[in-house]
Amino acid sequence: MPEKSLSQIPRFLREQFEKGKMALERRNFDYALAIFTSILEQEPAFYDCREHLRATQHKKNNGKGSGFFKKMMSGASSQPMLAKGHVALRNEPLEALKIAEQILNSDPHSTQGHKLLADAALAAGFPKTAILSLEILAKNSPKDQDLQHELGLA
Repeated sequence: MPEKSLSQIPRFLREQFEKGKMALERRNFDYALAIFTSILEQEPAFYDCREHLRATQHKKNNGKGSGFFKKMMSGASSQPMLAKGHVALRNEPLEALKIAEQILNSDPHSTQGHKLLADAALAAGFPKTAILSLEILAKNSPKDQDLQHELGLA
């Protein structure tokens, strides 16, 4: 199943997408996250929405501390969801995508969340979505040769 552009999705989802973009412009990040997440649950192949969701996650989290304690707490709280995502990845990659998005909604810098999302996207046949997460990971770890190789393959 290839990823879809704005013109390939139903009209009511396009209208919701426009509402989400307006909420993002008005810096109403929680509302924008809710809209974009809802759209992706209905149309997981909608790539433009996923890009806007990622931007919203980063803007919402921007300015919040990313200290050692915060990283440790977010990592510990996302472990059960990561385990659930890896189980879902085997048989239901679209479900694993949803779980990865939930992890990234709470911590957009989660290395494991981005890795799960990339693996699920490749399994679901969404290479652009996988590349989006792999590029974020590569930017955070430019010396990781395995990651660079995986990005090149995607």
